[in-house]
Amino acid sequence: MTPAAAALIARSVLSCPSAVTLRVDGADPAVEHDGCEVTTDVHGVPVFATAPGSALVAGAEHGRGAVVEVSSGLGAPATRERGLRLVMRGRLGRREAGCRCCADDRALVAVELEAVMLLRGSLAVPVDLHEFRDRRHVLNEGYLQRTAEHANEAHEPELRTATAAALGLPVRTLLAAGLRRVDPGGVEVAWVDEAGAHTRRLEFVQPVTTPQELDAALRSRLHAGLC
Repeated sequence: MTPAAAALIARSVLSCPSAVTLRVDGADPAVEHDGCEVTTDVHGVPVFATAPGSALVAGAEHGRGAVVEVSSGLGAPATRERGLRLVMRGRLGRREAGCRCCADDRALVAVELEAVMLLRGSLAVPVDLHEFRDRRHVLNEGYLQRTAEHANEAHEPELRTATAAALGLPVRTLLAAGLRRVDPGGVEVAWVDEAGAHTRRLEFVQPVTTPQELDAALRSRLHAGLC
């Protein structure tokens, strides 16, 4: 496996976790992230949202070491991709506060990475940090999968309307609609009507290379309310 390939797989796992464990050096009891969301920025940094004044924030203020373990949520359950895991070590650091437009007062704590290991069973592959942070890996399979899952979970009514409009179908005939797959070149929509289940691929005007371009392409091709 080339360094670039290992980094891309590792970024995909980080973007699409099924479970995340955070352990902080010197924390007694161990710092938990219950109710916190772990995300990645364009540099592949795991970020945790937590209450101001929490033990995690205190750990960041002291620059404590931390280990993050991530189990893969890639693909369908019981597939080979679900056997992947990441172990990442680094130091805690503060990030800019949460979303101002949502009046989010949570603190953001990042793990500034010093080492990343990709695991599959007993096989351990060290991941080059330079490759792991490469901006080319931001639209990885995990990120794209999570994008489709979020749209299906949070925007099903908008997707039904958008699918009907894009395909020239009466919206009342659609019993359900969703995104089957998203990739940099387009999106595959799926819908159910009285005749059964259907899929259709909708191409973007041009391939996208960043999350911002992807969001804009989805809104343009499907619905302005998607995010």
